[in-house]
Amino acid sequence: MPIDLFSPQIAATDQHMIFQMISENSYGPERAVLTRWAEGFQDRDGKFVRELQTTFESSFWELYLFAALKEWGLPIDLRHHAPDFVVEGPVPFCLEATIANPPAGGQPAHGFSMAHPPRNFTDFNIESTLRICNSFDAKVRKYRSSYLNHAHVQDKPFVIGIASFDRPHSHFAAGRPILAALYGLYHDEAATRPGDTHVPSYNVTAAPKNANTNIDVGLFCDEAYADVSAVVYSCLATWGKLRALADDPVAPSMYTTIHPNPGSLFPIVRNAWKREYSEHLMDGLYVLHNPFAKKPLPPGLLGHPRLCEVTVADDGELIMNAPDDFLLLRMIKSIKPA
Repeated sequence: MPIDLFSPQIAATDQHMIFQMISENSYGPERAVLTRWAEGFQDRDGKFVRELQTTFESSFWELYLFAALKEWGLPIDLRHHAPDFVVEGPVPFCLEATIANPPAGGQPAHGFSMAHPPRNFTDFNIESTLRICNSFDAKVRKYRSSYLNHAHVQDKPFVIGIASFDRPHSHFAAGRPILAALYGLYHDEAATRPGDTHVPSYNVTAAPKNANTNIDVGLFCDEAYADVSAVVYSCLATWGKLRALADDPVAPSMYTTIHPNPGSLFPIVRNAWKREYSEHLMDGLYVLHNPFAKKPLPPGLLGHPRLCEVTVADDGELIMNAPDDFLLLRMIKSIKPA
């Protein structure tokens, strides 16, 4: 029986803001996309739909990963409720989903005004990196203390899927924080000077949490996390992804997207009305491999023409296999009738 995502299980006053919005009549095409993602999905612990309706983002990300696994053509063994996905196929592996949440007392990644984007991208990137590291570490501890004890997990590569929902405008992070968190590659926005053709970058081993504490980064730069084979990451698997994929050509929405522009500090910027805009499920997705993994995930197993796959050469250079028009950022402006 197909899972019913939208029949309310809780009072409207307790529903997440995005779930309330997607439940409106005008967002039928967006609901259709989410329903397609969920085809074949099973609520194995009996809490999934309720969590989707109350907290939304973590459950939404889990459905996105489920849709991505189907796009990869990888079968899933749904007999197990943990980790989130026990993936079969040519190289069986386990995939656990998590999101980078706001710090205690921090603003959520929804309900903010687009009129005030981040002013200081150095602080923004550092804070986003720290939130990713926190979520990564929590899942590794869960894997070591619990998941690893299960027979269906042992001797399989372990992959963590991370999405950024850690602050307003979290989608502005692009790949900066995940590259810093995993490989210690820090892009220094503040060091950029007029006439530069790229943002200066260098290797770091820690990021400042506060004036007295640093948090280790470069999590894939030694054997400390060799039990993690790879990370699947996106900051664009959001409400905007549903809107981009929805079959609603008459929607009065303008899409502004940013893409790489080699040799220039300024990216390629494109604008299109909804009726002219096209986006793929996998656009904006990263697959990042751990060169120290005890059980490496073969490069290409999670490859796709629309995503960015990151591996590490023997000399330590990052090799980023991505389409020329890889989606770095998407912004949507909509006209609401009076």
